[in-house]
Amino acid sequence: MTNEVFFRIILSLLCFSFFVGGAWLQYSTREPKSKSSIDQPTRHIGRSYAAAIILGYIWVGGMILYCLFPNWIMFLSIPLPDWFRLIMVGIAALGTGIVFWAYWALGKNWVHAFETSEFLQRQRQTLVTSGPYHYVRNPIYLGAFIFMSALGLVAANLLILLCGLAVAALICTQAWNEEAMLIDKFGEEYREYMKRTPRFIPKFRYDHPIPNTLSKAPESEQSPREA
Repeated sequence: MTNEVFFRIILSLLCFSFFVGGAWLQYSTREPKSKSSIDQPTRHIGRSYAAAIILGYIWVGGMILYCLFPNWIMFLSIPLPDWFRLIMVGIAALGTGIVFWAYWALGKNWVHAFETSEFLQRQRQTLVTSGPYHYVRNPIYLGAFIFMSALGLVAANLLILLCGLAVAALICTQAWNEEAMLIDKFGEEYREYMKRTPRFIPKFRYDHPIPNTLSKAPESEQSPREA
């Protein structure tokens, strides 16, 4: 029981840092809305995003029950060793770090997914390809997926794990809509970026060719010997 108290505290701290820290970064880097964009229509919220919102409430409710009333959902516990759950604490912190890094790299270029018209109207918007965006096109979604998946394993609870996985997967489907918006904004520049950068899973590769040290010497240095 003592171990569960420890993991409940850790889970609470992870959630606090993820949501509060992420909200602060969004607020601190966000530009104020332009007056001309207030009356502009935005993209329709798809069914997947609506389902993610509903499941998100269930997921948050599950975490509240786990932290405050754990006996209510104890029957959904997963028998995981403490050492594995501690590793998942580190993985969840890694996911948080990826999200924060991505928000920091975006800076003033960050726009909410629903504010398509405002994004398209901005004149100073630039395509960010540095930081985590050098490795994947959607690091915020990647970090959120890692965080929510690991959090369910930290809690070792089936309700939190399955809801978290479902919410993260549904949110990641929004990436396709956002990429269509980015193509509208940046055109061929973003298409070229898509060719060299994966959507979610990074490809760590060595791009520089290895010099051929066994190349032949120039013809002038290969004069034949006289008999």
